[in-house]
Amino acid sequence: MDATEPYPRSLEVAVRDALADTPVVVIQGARQVGKSTLAQLVAAGSLNVRQVTLDDPAALAVAESDPAFFVEQAGRGLLVIDEAQRAPGLILPLKASVDRDRRPGRFLLTGSADLLQVKGVGDSLAGRAETVELKPLSQGELTRRSDSEDFASWLLSGADTGTGRFQALNPAVVVTGGYPEVVRRTPQRAGRWFDSYVERLADHDARDLHRGGYPDHLRHLLTLLAAGGIQELVKAKTARTLGVAENTIDTYLRLAATMRLVASLPSWGRSQRGRVARRPKICLHDTGLSAALATFTTAHALTIGGREYYGALVEQFVALELAKQQAWSSTPYSLYHFRDLDGLEVDLIIEWADGRLLAIEVKSSTSITEKAWTNLIRFKDRFPDRHITGACLHAGTQTAVIGGWLHILPITALWQH
Repeated sequence: MDATEPYPRSLEVAVRDALADTPVVVIQGARQVGKSTLAQLVAAGSLNVRQVTLDDPAALAVAESDPAFFVEQAGRGLLVIDEAQRAPGLILPLKASVDRDRRPGRFLLTGSADLLQVKGVGDSLAGRAETVELKPLSQGELTRRSDSEDFASWLLSGADTGTGRFQALNPAVVVTGGYPEVVRRTPQRAGRWFDSYVERLADHDARDLHRGGYPDHLRHLLTLLAAGGIQELVKAKTARTLGVAENTIDTYLRLAATMRLVASLPSWGRSQRGRVARRPKICLHDTGLSAALATFTTAHALTIGGREYYGALVEQFVALELAKQQAWSSTPYSLYHFRDLDGLEVDLIIEWADGRLLAIEVKSSTSITEKAWTNLIRFKDRFPDRHITGACLHAGTQTAVIGGWLHILPITALWQH
């Protein structure tokens, strides 16, 4: 297979479905996760398409000087606007055009920032637009599965685990992450790519989005988050480490979130109010980016000294894979973590709309004992009125079902099921 051939994207169907009944569709995600490639894949199936990128200074100049003309240039066809956040002044003329002509599939926008959070955007396009969030490549996409992986639905339907079906987790998979440009490079070249990537985000994109008012703490913040893997956010501690006021941290975190560089995992509880009251877990949106900023390599993962950080990175990896699958799962779910005041913690909680729960513990070791799933049993006992399935995911190949509800599974089952 040609190494330059685009990877399949499970969200392609979602984008096509949205264009079939919605005037404006926005593909949103961090820089270099494959938004433009996905837009091109979708556009290739359309008969009358005009594609422009606002990374082109000439196109940007027209968009800023004559936005009404710019949004009408595709006529009755599909206009694809890449990096639309660069010209926030386009949004009001685009809204006016849609209000005159509500045909579906008129505009496909991509953006490496949340369009609703960019300064100068004059309208939310509520009722006129649908947003699709594109994340780095999932492991199913990287292995070019013929169908989209859906671990949660697979467990929900009975999970035929079999024996000898799953491979052990390769630490390189976790350390590499899912950026399309990175997975094709050697580890040394991947490290250089990430250095350049973060430098340009901090020196250009962050300042551009914040209109010059950002005090250049982005790299320090990303490095700090990378060092923790996935962890509960303590703003006061983060502020002290960065040497800024605590209320300033919110500004930095909002900017990182606007740039789609962080993922947040709320705390699960019986009520929505309880979930809001507890601290979320937060992490960077890709383990490759985290490992690069922490100068952590596959070789480190195989040493005794590197095992603690690798364990945090593996938990982050599993959470991010499930967050990706969340976008296309046949049984939609919400994703949380759990911790109570008595010290009971569960790494991940999946909740379906009917109230059923999947409690997940993640272990980076290749062999586990009964101690590994003790918290899952305690969690099930704590909530006897809920239908709870448990899964203890580990880096080895062992599979088992205990008591009809608790699944012992390799982490690779996330995409090899």
